[in-house]
Amino acid sequence: DDPVKAAQVDKILIILIVINSLYCLAWDIIMDWGMMDGVFADSSCVPSSGSSGGAIVGSKGWSHHCLRPRLRFGFAMSFGILLADCVLRFAWLLRFVEHVIFPNNGSYILWTQLLEAFRRAIWNLLRVEWENIKQSKAKKRVSSRVFDDEEAPFIAPKSISLNRAH
Repeated sequence: DDPVKAAQVDKILIILIVINSLYCLAWDIIMDWGMMDGVFADSSCVPSSGSSGGAIVGSKGWSHHCLRPRLRFGFAMSFGILLADCVLRFAWLLRFVEHVIFPNNGSYILWTQLLEAFRRAIWNLLRVEWENIKQSKAKKRVSSRVFDDEEAPFIAPKSISLNRAH
């Protein structure tokens, strides 16, 4: 139970948790919400207030390029959810000020669990929105595609009913 060794283990633990939180945040934004595709494709995503390169923060061009072309909740709400998820991903840091903010360990646990439940609820707003957008795109691709006889998807004729009376 060497205090120096315990401090080293704590530092390693903090570094690993930060890496985990950043990875999960990136996964949320890129994979689960389908955002930030334009960031990697083009450097014009970096916002600027002038007219020389880049788009103005909050303008439709910037939000469409950096977040996603379709934002059903709008730029402000989507960006707010993204920021809240970013902050709440690091709610585990409250553990280091637990004794200052919370009267006891039980209230610390309660509040961190409530914050995590809230984070997951707002995460779901953008996740369901993205899934709906992906499904709509897939449906449009299938409905506009001309299929050969062998590859055509099965669509039951409307005249055939599975609940026929005998």
